Amino acid sequence: MIRTRRLLAAALLLALPGCASEPQPTKPQYVTTLDSAAPATSGPPVDGGTYDSPLVLVDALRKGGIDCTGYSAIAQPRGAVARGNCHVNGDEYTVGIYASAADARAQPNAMAELLKGVAPVDLVLGRNWTVGCPDPQACQAVASVLGGEVFHEDA
Repeated sequence: MIRTRRLLAAALLLALPGCASEPQPTKPQYVTTLDSAAPATSGPPVDGGTYDSPLVLVDALRKGGIDCTGYSAIAQPRGAVARGNCHVNGDEYTVGIYASAADARAQPNAMAELLKGVAPVDLVLGRNWTVGCPDPQACQAVASVLGGEVFHEDA
């Protein structure tokens, strides 16, 4: 009878998770979709994220394959904390950083009003930044690197 109780106790210990003397596997024995899938490549944030300065933004473009060279700061930028120009293959890009998302969101409309009837407005709008581009295709390339929303307004 004592032997039967010992066997029963041993069987119960083996049946309870974490109580058996044998090590338990730390990973499930089944394969999930996540385990078998190729590693996901992460892209830029949909809203473009935030940047501290135009130079950091220019550096992010460079790291993404858009080499914007010859950065020149614009003194006393209207509506922005900081703004400057740089060039990609001879085309001018304008990068701006804003104090708030609301200030950044106001920029496309302000530019469209200012340039109405004169020139189209093409830019990418991030959470606290904008990048003015020479054309919609250039803006698409910027958005693929930085994220954000492409804005186009005809002249």
